[in-house]
Amino acid sequence: MYSSRQLHSSGSHSETAHGLRRNRLLRLAMMSSGASKLTAIALQGLAIPLVYHALGTHQYALFLLISAALATLALVQLGAGPGLTQAIARAHATDNRREEGGALASAFAFVAATSLAGAAACLALVRLVPSGVLFGPAYAGDQAEVVRAATVAVLIAALSIVLGVVDSALAGYQEQVATNLGMCVTNVLSTVALVLLCRYLHPSLIQVILVLFGGPIFCRVTNLFLLFTRRSYLLLGFRYINTRSLGLIAHTGASFWLIQAMGILEQHGGTYIMAHLASAQDTDIFAVTYRAVCLASATVGIFTQPLWPAFTDAVARHDVTWINRAAHKIRRAIILVALSLALIVISFGGWGIQHLWHIDITGKRMVVVVLGLYLLSNLWTHFHYIVLMGLDRIWSVASLVIVENLAMLGLGRLAVPHFGALGMAAAYLLASVAIPAWALPRILRGALRSVSVEGNKTTPIGAAI
Repeated sequence: MYSSRQLHSSGSHSETAHGLRRNRLLRLAMMSSGASKLTAIALQGLAIPLVYHALGTHQYALFLLISAALATLALVQLGAGPGLTQAIARAHATDNRREEGGALASAFAFVAATSLAGAAACLALVRLVPSGVLFGPAYAGDQAEVVRAATVAVLIAALSIVLGVVDSALAGYQEQVATNLGMCVTNVLSTVALVLLCRYLHPSLIQVILVLFGGPIFCRVTNLFLLFTRRSYLLLGFRYINTRSLGLIAHTGASFWLIQAMGILEQHGGTYIMAHLASAQDTDIFAVTYRAVCLASATVGIFTQPLWPAFTDAVARHDVTWINRAAHKIRRAIILVALSLALIVISFGGWGIQHLWHIDITGKRMVVVVLGLYLLSNLWTHFHYIVLMGLDRIWSVASLVIVENLAMLGLGRLAVPHFGALGMAAAYLLASVAIPAWALPRILRGALRSVSVEGNKTTPIGAAI
């Protein structure tokens, strides 16, 4: 570890020292992210067949819909988490402890207030709106169970969201390794609990929700304690809450909020449309196949999860060379992984769902092929999103994500009544290819050309791209 004085002293040596430290932290973050992602993939991979067979077709579809509602609650933080990451990265680069503490305290206060309001709104919604209206006519008789399960899910989500501020703070310090290792342990324990629950008991919807979504709370409480122990000055942050800190977090957070909202729409919008326009069996087939593709793409998160905070740190410290080199390397890696994953999904995805998960998709193999192609396009756009966010071009990303997902919903609404699950899969693919896949490279090249880093004007950003 390097002292604050070493990291912030003038001259090329301090920049080199911090560049080496950034690379070391990034490697540790990627390795721990790999462990976290692999255990998460194992948990979700086992959860799909275990929960599907334990709950049955109807209850499993209801579980998917409540999970979508649970994910939607994450929007109440209004992007404060990513906004906090950038605020801490910038304050830490100038060794401004008061700004660090004020940003963390502001984020906690803001997220706690919005989470309480969001939880109250969600609980009121599930109690006042019939389940047949919320989730479709097939679930009109499940009102009582929806209310009970949604109440537990909302309380878990609200607490997890507030505590999630610590994840964003650690990312600002490029110390995601603590978050990743904690989640790794949580995933392992949740996997063991889920296997025991589904194999030896007849689980209820609430029990499944508790096992799958309750674990991160304990991980985040531990990391919060460790963060305050190592940086005790953050405990005084509530003295320095000010409108400037809140304004910076809100400005950056608003664009992240839009991206997050569209991400949730992308992950769950197809299932929602299928539930309203197709049978429960067709809904399950699309949802299971889409989740299989999401699990495959999650491996890319091993590289990209720690990347954009590192880009933010490099921009704050004017490290142009590192920006060029990192963007070039990560692009090559993602292209290679995307091609490999798409080929595996298209070639063996249908067989795996049929024989490993024992879910009948007879006559629906083309859904796997189309979503495999979508995986390739989606990972290509994902690379550009990550780099643009790191270069503080977040609003460009948000605008494209909005257009893409609205197009996906419109195409899905038109295609599902005629083609079922295949129509929804095609809507995802067409929306991804038609808009961001070709537009993003142009935006990224322009962003790299336009970014000017003080002290490095002789090194044109984007030369290595």
